[in-house]
Amino acid sequence: MAIKVVVLDSRLLPTGVDFPPLDADKYGWEQYPQLQGEDIAERCWRADIVVSLDSAISALEIEKMVKIGLLVCAGPACERVDQAAVAARGVELLAFPEAQYGTSTDAQDLCDRVVAAINHYIRNYEAGGVAI
Repeated sequence: MAIKVVVLDSRLLPTGVDFPPLDADKYGWEQYPQLQGEDIAERCWRADIVVSLDSAISALEIEKMVKIGLLVCAGPACERVDQAAVAARGVELLAFPEAQYGTSTDAQDLCDRVVAAINHYIRNYEAGGVAI
């Protein structure tokens, strides 16, 4: 099984900071500097996992994400995601509302935590706990 992860707004990460590799055999990882509105729906419609650091995600965009199983939001994005729509779709939501990414150290810590959470999610799926 291949997993597709999309990061909506990687421009917020300082230079040199990146997400570490996943503990998965097959996956695609797409990072966009900044997606909004219809661009989110277009780029994420087949994503299994979506990560937002700042981008707003509406119910309409969530509805168009046909494969999504996990939505990760951090910092300001936690207030900009339609959490009721996420819950109504049965999508797992992982929020890091206190996340900071202004310094390289804070941003790398956040990236490491996000990937650790995604790896946990994937292990649960492989054990039959969640659906991707």
